[in-house]
Amino acid sequence: MTRRRFPVRMSALALVLAPPLLLLAIPAAVPARATPPAAAVGPTTETLGCRLYFNDAGTGSSPTVWQDTFTLTQSPAEPKVGDTVTVTLTAKVGPDNGPVGLNAGDVPVNVTLALGGSLSGSATLRMSSYPARAVAPATPLGPITATGTYFAAAAGAATLTVGRVTFANASATTHCSAAGDRDHKAAPVPTSIVESFTVGGSGTATPPPSPSASATPSPSASASPSLPPPTTSAPPPAKSEEVDTPAQPFGPKSVKLNCKTLSSLSAWTATHTLTMSPSNPGRGAKVTVSLKFSAGPKSGPVPVGAGDLVPKATVKVGGVGSGTVNLKGPAYGAIAAYAVVPGATLTGTYTTSQAGLVSLTVSNFLFDHSQVDTECNAGADPVTGPAMTSIVAKFTVKSRAATDDEGDGGGEGSLPTTGEGGVTALLLLWSSAALLFGIGLVVVLPRRRGTARS
Repeated sequence: MTRRRFPVRMSALALVLAPPLLLLAIPAAVPARATPPAAAVGPTTETLGCRLYFNDAGTGSSPTVWQDTFTLTQSPAEPKVGDTVTVTLTAKVGPDNGPVGLNAGDVPVNVTLALGGSLSGSATLRMSSYPARAVAPATPLGPITATGTYFAAAAGAATLTVGRVTFANASATTHCSAAGDRDHKAAPVPTSIVESFTVGGSGTATPPPSPSASATPSPSASASPSLPPPTTSAPPPAKSEEVDTPAQPFGPKSVKLNCKTLSSLSAWTATHTLTMSPSNPGRGAKVTVSLKFSAGPKSGPVPVGAGDLVPKATVKVGGVGSGTVNLKGPAYGAIAAYAVVPGATLTGTYTTSQAGLVSLTVSNFLFDHSQVDTECNAGADPVTGPAMTSIVAKFTVKSRAATDDEGDGGGEGSLPTTGEGGVTALLLLWSSAALLFGIGLVVVLPRRRGTARS
């Protein structure tokens, strides 16, 4: 990631810093405060150093500089002993993307905070879906809002220090800490984003016990030899402790794609919806992926016979998953010349493997015809330069094994698919002479098959 430097005028910085200085200068003039000001750092301009770690391994490479405007806040602003405090770190523009475009949600953000003074330990702030949109190469990734909590265990003066920011892409993680070129993963240096505050009250407190601790008193019933079997029912409560993570389906949203049939290029705009079921499965579950679009591209100058045209799509699995899911819809009925191809719902299945966040990205559409195909995706030339679309959905796989209701996916780690693979295309029949005069989307020449089909 490369980071542009933004000049900061001292006058603007002075305006940010002036109010706190005035408060310090006239404490006697301020009566007892009914509502204390929020404990916060910023907005302040800071420069961080970053390195890229492929598969999060090694000492890192491609050192970059990230200069941004950061704000660190907590709520309650002045916690008391025993409070659970919510902390938020924001960055105004985010670092610049590298030479490869990113899809929405490709780089979840993790921020490590060090607790100091009367407090000890650390806290982690997270933004699970970042960036919020697809980002082109060498473009700012966008604003960051990462949140997390800590437990105020002891009274007294305390500090929060931003230690390291991690952009956790599955294959190329970036670690950032204080300015300078170093191994930011193994040897981070705390930043100068430090919040000082006081924990009110007196003494210390311990965090409330986790729900799993309440299960331990049950051994008191073990006086009866017949009761140990019920202790094997303790795992179900552990299963219920794993909170369902709401899925993030895509749509319905309008998406503009490009289509190509032979040498004819055209634009296709339609409303798309991408969903998955179950939306929060366990490991080894069979997940059904559904893609619906409101209308297809426009037909060419020759009618299409019933059953001659089949819509298909390829979905890339990312995050903790990998591979592709091939989706297929029912064959269309008869389509008149120059008519808009009707909308369709395409489905396919695959089996989850490891626990964690999974992303589903539509990479291309194929309107499959026996003579000529039409390929549609986000590339300027969908055939010679295909590009992933912005249609991205996400869901979380639980660490538990799949239940019977989630179906038998054929064994953990497998990735069965349905439908045919390959890129997308819309086809219609026409004579070869019409190629020079093709209007709109489709002309039909001899059957084109760049790759063998299964």
